[in-house]
This record gives sequence, C-alpha cells and structure tokens, in this order.
Amino acid sequence: MRESFTLDQIRRFSLIAVLIGVVIGVSGAVRTGSIIISLSASIFILARYSQSPVKRGIELVLPITICALLFILALSLPDARQYCARTQEIK
Repeated sequence: MRESFTLDQIRRFSLIAVLIGVVIGVSGAVRTGSIIISLSASIFILARYSQSPVKRGIELVLPITICALLFILALSLPDARQYCARTQEIK
C-alpha cells in the first residue's frame, strides 16, 4: 500500500473538491458549498506553497485568511429553510 499521496495528487483532489463545492453551492446548499470550497482551497494553497521554491509569508497568510473568512461566513449564514418558514408564518 502506498505510504502517502504526492503533492500533485493532493492539488488535483483539492481542485476537484472546489469544483464539487461550487456545484453544491449553485444547486442551493450555499453553506455546505462554501465550507467545502474554503477547506479544499486551503488544502490546495498549502500544497502549492510547499512546492514553491521561494517562500514568502504573504503568499500563504493572505489566501489562508481569505479561506478562513469564507469558512466563518459560511457558518454565520442564516438557515434559509428556517428563515422561509418564519416568513411564511408572519404572512
């Protein structure tokens, strides 16, 4: 059995996961899609950063911060089903 995955395989997997997250987000599950996108983009960023010959801190910190903010935003989104149910009760 294989010991570990190569960085190229990890990058490909994370890009596929980003595409799956986009499809899920477009289909209506915005919170789930955003969480999948933020986590898989973070994995892609870490894999790409570890392959780069010149390591600058901003190339890691800024994209990871954006992914973390997307993750936090996804968690803070209101649940649309509960919101729609409350709106229907008010009418």
